[in-house]
This record gives sequence, structure tokens and C-alpha cells, in this order.
Amino acid sequence: TEFTMSKITLFIAFICLFVIVQAQSDRDICRRIVARCESRVVRNGRNNDISNIFNENCRRTQRNWREISRCELAKANCILTLERCNTLSCENVRRALAQ
Repeated sequence: TEFTMSKITLFIAFICLFVIVQAQSDRDICRRIVARCESRVVRNGRNNDISNIFNENCRRTQRNWREISRCELAKANCILTLERCNTLSCENVRRALAQ
């Protein structure tokens, strides 16, 4: 039983380490996506059709919605997809950008 417990503990430690390493690489991916987007704001503009439609939809459902840029939407999308496995809703985007 002691040997089995140590194997289980080792397995749990390995899983925790894997999750920490994976979370770090996901954050790096999101950071690179946002940096690339922000470096192209002059050429591509602050907003696009997608961010405009998203903002318009969120303003309809949430009175005090703060308009977000396409780069902020890209950041929220990355965080929600890679780090949190969540949907791209107005409330989830607001929470993702608040961190």
C-alpha cells in the first residue's frame, strides 16, 4: 500500500507540473498574439467588423459595456480558448480582460 501511495503521489505531482507548464506556454502564446496585433494597429486600425459587431451586441445586452478593440478581443479570445476553455460571451470577455 505504501508503494501504491507513493506512485499515486508521484502521478499527481507529474500532472500538476504538466498543467503548470502548459498554462505558462498558453500565456506566452496569448502574449505573442496580442503583441503581433498591437504592432499592426496603425496599418489595420483599432477595430474591425468583428470587434464592431461584438461591441454592438454587448452594448445591447449590457448597459455599461466598455467598447473593446480588436486586439483586446483577440486577447480575450485567446485567454478564453487556451487557458479557460470558455465561450466568447460578453461577460466572459469582460472577466478575461479584467485580470
